[in-house]
Amino acid sequence: MFTGLLEGRLLLLREAVPPAEAAETFAALLRETPWLAVRYENAGRPVELPRLTVNYGERSYDYAGLRFEPRPWTPRLAGLKARAEAWAQAQFNALIVQLYRDGRDGVNWHADDNPAVGVDPTIVSLSFGTSRRFLVRPRGSQEVCLDLELHAGDAVIMRGDMQHAFQHRVPPEPAVTAPRINLTFRAVSGPPSQEVVPHSSREVRWPEGE
Repeated sequence: MFTGLLEGRLLLLREAVPPAEAAETFAALLRETPWLAVRYENAGRPVELPRLTVNYGERSYDYAGLRFEPRPWTPRLAGLKARAEAWAQAQFNALIVQLYRDGRDGVNWHADDNPAVGVDPTIVSLSFGTSRRFLVRPRGSQEVCLDLELHAGDAVIMRGDMQHAFQHRVPPEPAVTAPRINLTFRAVSGPPSQEVVPHSSREVRWPEGE
């Protein structure tokens, strides 16, 4: 049963993927995914994206001007996509898989409001691995209005005007030493709206050296 939050803009389902399956999925994704370590320039300075990432699907969701060629769906990811579509009653053609290697990795305040996903996009987020905080604040405010701890197997659906009314982030947590994998499913229909930011990517395995 989903719990509705923020007047129904965000739905939370604990253990959407049962614990044993969530653990197996996490181990398989960690082992099988061809992670990309991404470097780009910000204000003339080289910056490394504070997480590893890879895109799958028919379309790529480009963010912050970073554009990637999506890989084809794997059977495992296609199965998770089907479940996400059933939960959200929506169709998805793009997936970003991100690895937060430990608590030093995170993502800053943002909204998934790229016009390529339409006016009021529906997004499904799945968590695997260690638990991490997920914060939400109203646009134009510094005050956090929702502080969730997302655990392995939890699903979050963001919908309606969520991306226009709120921003969200995964903050750094220095005490966290274990990795987390996050899957975000989207429907991309329009053309990319941002100028492409030059970047370099190298494929890595995690843990490094394996």
